[in-house]
Amino acid sequence: METGPEPGLRERKKQRTREAIYDAAMTLFAERGYDHVTMAEIARAADVAPATVFTHYASKEDLAYALRHEVNDRLRTAMRERADEIGVLAAVKEWMLDMHAYFTQTPEIVVHSRTFSRLLAENPALWSRSVGFMHERQLLLTELLAERYPDADPFVLEAAAAQVAAATQTAVHYYQRDLAEGMDSDEVLARAAVRADKVFEQLERGLAEAFQ
Repeated sequence: METGPEPGLRERKKQRTREAIYDAAMTLFAERGYDHVTMAEIARAADVAPATVFTHYASKEDLAYALRHEVNDRLRTAMRERADEIGVLAAVKEWMLDMHAYFTQTPEIVVHSRTFSRLLAENPALWSRSVGFMHERQLLLTELLAERYPDADPFVLEAAAAQVAAATQTAVHYYQRDLAEGMDSDEVLARAAVRADKVFEQLERGLAEAFQ
């Protein structure tokens, strides 16, 4: 995969600041819980001004879900670069498994992933936002499918995208549950791979005529 130009100094500094804020937030969430941490406290922990936190993250909820943009960008790349070679559902499955591996690739990332998964389990309001983000992913899938099948019935494509989004979200929920329970990351990935096989076999059967 080709990469774009190396980001400039200003952009790298902004990215480091974003990462410092995110790391500080996840550490505080792990220590004290989501509801008992303020944006001002996150700013102090990250050694930045409160205004800087809000420059990068509109709210505490936006901060907790910060990595969803990375997830969606990777889905966009997978569909555009892999679907021609291996098919739509195989590309989505590959993306999902790659994201599972991405969120367990280093000890620090595993800690943050476990924290996020526990936050979802413990905070119903935060969990409810995941429904909105699933719809966001459904819309992205609909857009990507329309790129590939411009002459297809839009209703059929949107219905297919809804099924794929819901199925992958269910698999992700079980993956997050395993993380939240403290399961060894290798075991988490192994169980996720088995579930991926099951869910995409179901999707292949149910959507056999949609992607023609």
